[in-house]
Amino acid sequence: MKKIKNFTIRTDLFYATEEGFWLDITGNIARIGMSPLVQETTGSFVAVRFEDEGARFGRGESFGSLEAEKHVGHLKMPVSGTIVAVNEKVVENPHLLNTDPYGQGWLVEIDMTGGDAGQAHLLSGEKEVEAWFEAEIEKFEDKGWLAES
Repeated sequence: MKKIKNFTIRTDLFYATEEGFWLDITGNIARIGMSPLVQETTGSFVAVRFEDEGARFGRGESFGSLEAEKHVGHLKMPVSGTIVAVNEKVVENPHLLNTDPYGQGWLVEIDMTGGDAGQAHLLSGEKEVEAWFEAEIEKFEDKGWLAES
């Protein structure tokens, strides 16, 4: 874990920077969650819905939806694959996305077998993740989406 301004992030994960998701990849299985910056700018989550286990998605396709104080929208799959697990705890208590984004607040697990073989579009590496996150904070502050810290 690394503290950057008011955020604690994990630099040991992969990040889908366009979607704002983190991915914890072991073999062909990826556990997907939201970065703390996304949950901060979205507000408190009040509802989340996922497609069923066994459903297959291409990168960029909607695998569910969420509702928060400042946003209602679709969740876009950061990599291709088949959902093998849905976090029912988050469905029952969406606030876990805000309070424990790297722990109990994960979204789904997918099997990437036969999907995106590589993770070339994902960001990884401690220095790279730190630099990206710092730049995102600055961009969000400039747009007025975050209080200056």
